[in-house]
Amino acid sequence: MAQPVKTAARAAESKLHNKQKEQQVETAGMMRWLLTYADMITLMLALFIILFAMSTISRVKVQAFAKSVSGGFNNVWSINQPPNGGSNGQQSFGANANIPTLQRELERYVQKNQLQHQVQIRVERHNLVVTLLSDRSFYNSGSARIRPQTLKILDTVAGFLKKTANPIRVEGNTDNVPIHTPRYPSNWELSTARAVNVVRYLVEQDGIEPTRVAAAGYGKFHPRVSNATAAGRQENRRVDIVILNKSDIPQPTAQTNRIVHAVKKPAPHPSVKPTGKS
Repeated sequence: MAQPVKTAARAAESKLHNKQKEQQVETAGMMRWLLTYADMITLMLALFIILFAMSTISRVKVQAFAKSVSGGFNNVWSINQPPNGGSNGQQSFGANANIPTLQRELERYVQKNQLQHQVQIRVERHNLVVTLLSDRSFYNSGSARIRPQTLKILDTVAGFLKKTANPIRVEGNTDNVPIHTPRYPSNWELSTARAVNVVRYLVEQDGIEPTRVAAAGYGKFHPRVSNATAAGRQENRRVDIVILNKSDIPQPTAQTNRIVHAVKKPAPHPSVKPTGKS
């Protein structure tokens, strides 16, 4: 009889002990898992903030990156630009005006002056190239004299060039027909003479600032089309007006300025007959 009583007493004592354990309050040492959990949440929050910051695209940085990459492939920089705030084509542009903006404005200018069939515009190596399409022929073979119909187009294009501050490079080209005359020993001299004549006309007749303009002759080595046909050779006898993206031309030195002042009153342009125009 005594044994069952002892067993029942022990069972009751065990239940009481377990109940007391359940009623005990957790101590700080028993909640250390919260510290690890809080650290993990903080790290995840920092990670998502960094990811969000990286996903925010900087337009300026993207343009600079695209410009550098496309330059490595000699490709056209074709980043879309937003509208220029309702420009009417009469504004002036600083020396750092980007080429896509100038291209849009020049295309509007060409359309306004109905030059679609006389001027071709393209972008090469971040520069804006203006090619005159005067009946697909700018010069007679072996000649650096600009045709009268081309001069009229030059006058119109010069109206746009005056509104920009970008440096300008005029590039002369020839076909592959060899030349050897006292005046032009090779196509190098001929192409350079063509570029110089255009530069002189832009400066002397159209009032372009001479410190902005440079001339380059490429001979027969930059053809636009094949020289295998007479039509192709005719098209390759040309001058391209290149609006540079930045100041790729060296800045004028004191010696250059002295030279510019020394030629303030040059001889009449060989392609222009005296008309009384200053």
